[in-house]
Amino acid sequence: MNRAQCTRIANAISKKDNHGAVAVIDDVLTTETGAHWVRDLTKLKSFLLDGAPCFSIMAKDGNGKLPFLAFSSLAGKGFCVGAGDCLNFCYSFKAWRYPSAFCRQAQNSILLQSDEGRAHILKAVDRFEPKFGAIDFRLYVDGDFTGVDDIAFWMQALTARPWLITYGYSKSWQSFLDYKGTVPSNYRLNLSSGSKYSDVVKDRLKAFDYVRGEFVAVSVGSHVKSTDHGDRAHQAKLRKAYPKKAYTCTGKCGDCTPIGHACGSDRFKGIDIIIAVH
Repeated sequence: MNRAQCTRIANAISKKDNHGAVAVIDDVLTTETGAHWVRDLTKLKSFLLDGAPCFSIMAKDGNGKLPFLAFSSLAGKGFCVGAGDCLNFCYSFKAWRYPSAFCRQAQNSILLQSDEGRAHILKAVDRFEPKFGAIDFRLYVDGDFTGVDDIAFWMQALTARPWLITYGYSKSWQSFLDYKGTVPSNYRLNLSSGSKYSDVVKDRLKAFDYVRGEFVAVSVGSHVKSTDHGDRAHQAKLRKAYPKKAYTCTGKCGDCTPIGHACGSDRFKGIDIIIAVH
């Protein structure tokens, strides 16, 4: 499977055309020889036909970089309504090299398109409800809110689940401005760079209490590996490339600061957080 083939499937899903997506998968399977891709695309096709999720909806403690509960969906045109320049460097497309990652994102995007699908998501979330205390939740590791309806669904879900201490990144700025419902106190939004919207829209959104601040991807003019983010020399180079005072992301969400992860903390409210394009 290559990215162009994945994009064909994603485009059909973005049109809410399950039969069209099945047809594209059938066409791809006529030439696909990778055993894992054949297995997972066949499972995705089964899900499209009968509506029963075949892949895990939520991820928990998946790796050392993100030791939180997490949700992902497809990225790109048709899904990230505020996407602009970020389409040229979006890391989510790199995950499409892996059949289970792509198919899980595809499944979750489809689930978000219907009430029945959203019920499956909430059921998956509730399996993680702790007996005591709270858990950290990153809403959209990959993907973004597709519009006001998605925002309303998630904000209602988070309001009913105060034990989910939630943060995320979004470029769907206008959708947040258009949303007239309540954003609960257990959600913090980072305004992700690369949006198609203007600074005027961004500045309007900054006035809302639930907005922590900006999260900015900075080009340093050279190839950057994910393992470079915590390197002090790299961080110094990154700060030099950014014109304002900012906190440099270490790439490890769980322990980036002694007082908790910066992107979900009100202690970092109004502070730009930067990371190198990678």
